[in-house]
Amino acid sequence: MSLADESDRVVDDRAAALVPGDPYASDPARPATSARGPWWRWLFLLPGLLAVGYGAYGLLTAGERVPLPAWATWFVGSALLNDLVVAPLWIGLGWLSAKILPRPARPAAVVGVAVAGVLTLIALPYVLGPGARSDNSSFLPHDIGRNVLLIDLAVLLAAAVWGTVATVRARRAD
Repeated sequence: MSLADESDRVVDDRAAALVPGDPYASDPARPATSARGPWWRWLFLLPGLLAVGYGAYGLLTAGERVPLPAWATWFVGSALLNDLVVAPLWIGLGWLSAKILPRPARPAAVVGVAVAGVLTLIALPYVLGPGARSDNSSFLPHDIGRNVLLIDLAVLLAAAVWGTVATVRARRAD
């Protein structure tokens, strides 16, 4: 976009009229534009496309090392799990937090739940223990489930303290 394009720009009052005083509303003097900007912006797309192409090439040329039906099942299953379970759950938690929590506490709640959720998802294979053998005592020797629960509780407690402090500070500022 050039300076000449900027001079002809029309003020879009719809952005500021949605929520007056909202710091996240777009500037009515500069409404959001499409990605038609300078041609060189499209160059940022190239590394991603090259990485996807390299991964697809590796997947298709791996031969017997990668069972394609099992991979496709995992790929489609993970997309469905995200779209049908994780996203609606996340949206529901966001709606619930907007109804229950004061505005200053919401960022802390979102960060706390996100960190605890990702930690739990990463640790889930270890908690379930697939491949564990009773004759190998060195395989997952600790109570992983208890440890993940304790770490999740610590993260959520830190988020609760953060949210409480933010709410108290906001009330004192008013």
